Amino acid sequence: MNIHADFIEGCKRDAYEYYFEEYEKEVTYFDKICEEKSSDAAYEKGTVLTGPGLLDEKPYGEDYLSIGLAEAYTWYIRIREYGNLLPIEGSTLEDVKAKAGDLIKKWAPMWAIAARNTKETLIANIHNYGGYNAGHHDTFDATISGGVLDDPSGDGVYTGTVGSPMSYITLSGDEWTDPNGDTYYNGLSLDPSPENFKEAYELMTRTNAKTESGAVAVIRPKVLLCANTSDALLWRQILESDKMAGGNINDKNVLKDLIDNIVANPFLNSAWATARAWALIAAQFGVRLYHRIEPEFDFFEDKKSNTFYGRIRMRIGAGVTNVKYIVGSNYPTS
Repeated sequence: MNIHADFIEGCKRDAYEYYFEEYEKEVTYFDKICEEKSSDAAYEKGTVLTGPGLLDEKPYGEDYLSIGLAEAYTWYIRIREYGNLLPIEGSTLEDVKAKAGDLIKKWAPMWAIAARNTKETLIANIHNYGGYNAGHHDTFDATISGGVLDDPSGDGVYTGTVGSPMSYITLSGDEWTDPNGDTYYNGLSLDPSPENFKEAYELMTRTNAKTESGAVAVIRPKVLLCANTSDALLWRQILESDKMAGGNINDKNVLKDLIDNIVANPFLNSAWATARAWALIAAQFGVRLYHRIEPEFDFFEDKKSNTFYGRIRMRIGAGVTNVKYIVGSNYPTS
C-alpha cells in the first residue's frame, strides 16, 4: 500500500487530539490517594532509613556525636506494560485512509477511558487486596522474570518476606516489627461511625506516628477513602455537618475539617464495598504510581497481511512505599 510518513503523522495527531478530549472529561480518583513520580527504569527501588529522632546536644568544648543511618526496609515497584492494537484492513491506500479517520475518531476516546481506568484499577487494587492475609501476587509481587528482579517481600508489602508475606493492612495480632523492636498494626474491624473514626484517627496520628527508629513523627490523615455506596453519604454526614450527626442540636461537630477530601471510589470492588471498608490516608503518601511511558500512539503497516495497525502503549507501575500513612478498616482478608 506504500503508507506515507505524513499520513502516519496525521493519524497520530488525530489520535492524541481525540484521546485528550475524552481523557480530561472525567474526574480521577487515583491521584487523590497516591503519589505520582516519573520512572526511567524497568523497576523502582526505595529504602526506608532509620535516623535520629532528635539532634543531640553538643556539650561545650566537646565533639559532635557521630551517628549513622541504617536501612530499615527496601521496597520495589515493577513497571508494567499495557496496550492494544487496532487493525485497519484494506486492499488499497484509499481504503485505509477512508477507514482510518473514522476508526481513530471512535477508538481514541475509548482508549482514553481504558487508559484512565487502567491507572484507577492499578491503584484501587492495592486497597481491594490490601487486607489479604496471604498477600496478592499480581498486585504486590514486583518480581520480573529472567533474573531482572526477585522481590524479597513476595506477595505482600515490604514489611514481609517471600515465605512470610505481610499484607498492606494488618490487624492487631499480626503486627509488623520495626528495626527498633516496636510493633505496629494499621487495620481495624469497625464500621463507619463518629466513634470509630476517632479510634482510627488516634491510631494513625498517635500510636503509629513514629519513625522506624521510634522517634515521634507527625502524620495527619487528609483523605477518607470509601466505596461509592450509601456509606459515602454517611461519611459526609459524619465529617461535613456543622453539628454532630445524631447528637443534641447544640453539639458541635469536632470532626468537621479534620479531613480534606472524601474519596468515594467506584473502582473499589464489590467485596470491598460489601464489607463496608474504609480508610484514613495521609493523602499522597504511602502508595506511589510511577509513569514510565505515558499513553503513546503509533501506526504502522504489515505488508504481509496488507493491514494497517494503530497501537496504544503505556508503561506504569504502582506499589506501597510506607505502611504508616494509612489506617484501614473492614478490609477483606481473603
